Amino acid sequence: MPSGDEEDADDRSRSRGSDEIDACGRPLWRPNGYRGAGQQGHGDVFSVHIDGFDYDRLFTCKCCRRMLSSPVFQCPFGHVTCSRCDSEFGDNRCSSCGAANGYGRNRAVEEFLARICFSCRNKEHGCTTLLAHHEMRAHEESCLYEPCFCPIPHCGFAGQSYALKAHLIGRHHWRTVNFRYGESFHAHALESTIMHSKDDGELFFLDSFREGRGTALSMICIRPDNAVTQEFTYELKTPTGSGRRRHKLQMQSTARNTSLRNGMGEKEKVFLLVPNDMPCIEDGYVEVCIRKDAAGGTP
Repeated sequence: MPSGDEEDADDRSRSRGSDEIDACGRPLWRPNGYRGAGQQGHGDVFSVHIDGFDYDRLFTCKCCRRMLSSPVFQCPFGHVTCSRCDSEFGDNRCSSCGAANGYGRNRAVEEFLARICFSCRNKEHGCTTLLAHHEMRAHEESCLYEPCFCPIPHCGFAGQSYALKAHLIGRHHWRTVNFRYGESFHAHALESTIMHSKDDGELFFLDSFREGRGTALSMICIRPDNAVTQEFTYELKTPTGSGRRRHKLQMQSTARNTSLRNGMGEKEKVFLLVPNDMPCIEDGYVEVCIRKDAAGGTP
């Protein structure tokens, strides 16, 4: 026969530290922080793992599929509706099925949403920030881990500027040129070259593509989507040819800023067109000068 002390110990073991029981007489399980905090539920922080491939549906409106935010409404059939759909549908009915009886606020879901934290969209790129949904937008607008994307079709690489530079050089064997704003330098126009600013780390490259009977050249600046607004101007010059007739082409324009999240997109409509038979471009180099607009830098 077990002693009374042994029975008490066995009961405590089965109850997992809880003195509460449910309607069937079974002990209730509570998170560790709950017991010490009483009925308020403010105890130690604990984590919950939600499994399944479609777990995001738990946090989205049944009608519009957008992220839920307080206030949240629910009908007797379990359709959870955001405040936007509730106001647009009106008449105090479920925007999904039209049920009216039993339709109202779901304060349990509202409380849950107010306390749950979500990962930044740049988690895979190194950001460890966890915030409530309503705070995440402001963070992502200035997140330092916002990526840039590889310009090579179907490559799929994404990372910060310094990582993209290393990727283009190591994986795709691009040439590299380091430069300073306002100073002229030579870059190869017909072979892929990444241009790295020594002043602020910005990345540029010459997009070259066939256009009629020549090669079109335009400048692209690869920078994150959330980077502050900044304008860069550039000037391209072809070398002066030798011989009796000397030809020289020159163009000044504004670089296109893009993270390349959606690929290269449409080709630039403003470009320097170098004819195929122009003798001064035989070695493939052009003179480049990039300038940073002093009026830029606004969010």
